[in-house]
Amino acid sequence: MKPNTRKPNATALKIQLCATEMFAEKGYEGTIMDELTERTGVNKASIYYHFRDKATLYEHCLTQLFASVAAPVADAVDQASTPHEKLAIFIQSFAEQAREKPAMPSILMREIASGGQHMPDTARQQMQRLLSTLKNLLNQGQQEGIFESFNALTPHFMVIGSLCFFLTSQPMRDRIDSPEKIDPELNEFTHQLIQILQSGLAKTTKGA
Repeated sequence: MKPNTRKPNATALKIQLCATEMFAEKGYEGTIMDELTERTGVNKASIYYHFRDKATLYEHCLTQLFASVAAPVADAVDQASTPHEKLAIFIQSFAEQAREKPAMPSILMREIASGGQHMPDTARQQMQRLLSTLKNLLNQGQQEGIFESFNALTPHFMVIGSLCFFLTSQPMRDRIDSPEKIDPELNEFTHQLIQILQSGLAKTTKGA
């Protein structure tokens, strides 16, 4: 099923933004179109005119949301030169994008928990774009003798999974009664993740 290709107008954008928030809050099954009409003030006929049905709306929202994360990450990595710099920027950029667009990690975690039951192919392709970006920089590192040979999926899961879990679990962690703050800030967490991955991927000298 293809998303509506009409150029979005103000009404379509209003529907898209509100629907994205609802999908993040309630998931696909929990998002009711009647509630969407109440939140947006847009009647159901207009919603269906722009997006045809809930499945099309979900595909459009997720594809646009995931692309808005994947594209800046890929662009930022392209600006770096060395594999170490690219890896650090990949992690930092994804962390920043996921923080700025909290619906993204929330929806992704929901889809993972459901086995990707409703994940549109077009949205999955944006996650694959992130994986390809990481794979290319790891290949560069391996060719230059900087990184060990790893299946890119392993560090990909470490980065995406760790950061999405960190961000989505924040409200739960905030409710833990503790006399002192024990959680790291996002920048500290990201820095530690960079250190762990750079160290773990580093090529070791035989006999060292």
